Amino acid sequence: MTNTGTPTAIDSRHWKLGVAAGMASFLDSAAIISVGLGLALWKTHYNLDVWMVGVLSSALTLFIAIGALFGGRVADLFGRTKVFSITILIYAVGTAAIALAPNAAVLVAGVVVVGLAAGADLPTSIAVLSERAPVGAQGRLVAFTHVMWTVGVVVATALGFVVAGLGTLGISIIFLLLTVLAVATFAFRAFYPAFRELEAESERRHEENGVNALVAIPLKALFTNRTFVVTIVLTALFYVFFSLVANTFGSFKTYFLVVVGGTDQGTATGISFVTTLIGLVGTIIFTRIADTKWRSRFFFAGVAVFTSCQVLIAITGGTVLPIMFTALVLYNIAFPFVGEALYKIWTQESFPVNARATVQGTTIAAARFIASGFALITPALIAWSPSGLYWLLTAFALTSGGIGAIILRRARRAQGATFQEPAPALVK
Repeated sequence: MTNTGTPTAIDSRHWKLGVAAGMASFLDSAAIISVGLGLALWKTHYNLDVWMVGVLSSALTLFIAIGALFGGRVADLFGRTKVFSITILIYAVGTAAIALAPNAAVLVAGVVVVGLAAGADLPTSIAVLSERAPVGAQGRLVAFTHVMWTVGVVVATALGFVVAGLGTLGISIIFLLLTVLAVATFAFRAFYPAFRELEAESERRHEENGVNALVAIPLKALFTNRTFVVTIVLTALFYVFFSLVANTFGSFKTYFLVVVGGTDQGTATGISFVTTLIGLVGTIIFTRIADTKWRSRFFFAGVAVFTSCQVLIAITGGTVLPIMFTALVLYNIAFPFVGEALYKIWTQESFPVNARATVQGTTIAAARFIASGFALITPALIAWSPSGLYWLLTAFALTSGGIGAIILRRARRAQGATFQEPAPALVK
């Protein structure tokens, strides 16, 4: 699953497609962070109790899961390019509803629409990108979508810091900006001529290999292949346990800093912004090594650091601001090398081109369904015991690392085998 040779050259069209596809990850993370930024403010503005706060956060994650589950399969069945364009417009409708919500009911409805659209767009956009990537460059381009995911975190956090003094108006401004970005992304995806060129080139390449990439692999054929089933289960479990940690940090770190740490909204978003810049640098580094042996070698050190940041918060209970800052620094150093970027690459490298959106949608859905349930009870867990919450996250981080080690061991046994094209037995 790793290319240790000279990286394949990537031209400007591929990088532009990387940006267009990566906007799914950008807008996904920006929505998660922006909802997280708004929780404490919406709690006061709409007079919400802790359970309603949990509903708001979990609704986003839950409907991202539903969107991914059905959107990935719909994309493989009816056309990845069509779904690639449509989902981003639906996202814009949802963000506009959040920005202009007159009450909590409209707010929740907007969050639901954003979740559905973002969920459907994630597996579709990554499948479109990997399908059109040059052989030997898939890792870098897929990893680049996670750079975009981290940029989304940085931008949303920075905007939160800038508008922190405006209360709920500031959060509305952020969601209006996300609406504008979503509409602009639709125009870029739908009308940029070079993307049609790449689509035609990839179709010719598949035809030369005797593959009809436009025909989705039947679910029965996919889920009765033992190798694929084991890989699906392992990658899903890896992503589930990583997401339980990452979603808690993404959705609740500002809320946690304000409610438990006693900081104000401006200080909390400022800390988040500064530490997230470290994560952006780490994600860029990961992208550079994504098609080399170093991506696996960085994994184990990353797991140790990723776990240690949970332990620090668990020991101190999140009430010591310098320790919280240190923990967030460690988190942002580690996550680029142990989480979602690796999961995306493993999924794209391990499955045929006309099954990738389906598989990724299924595994994203599994992770987000479980994370949404956990998000529902997270505010109550914080109120009960901040330390208890982070000891639980420590266990999740260790479990994710252990499953990742199993995946790497299986990859080494396969001696770098990849599934760049569907096996003939699966497309009969």
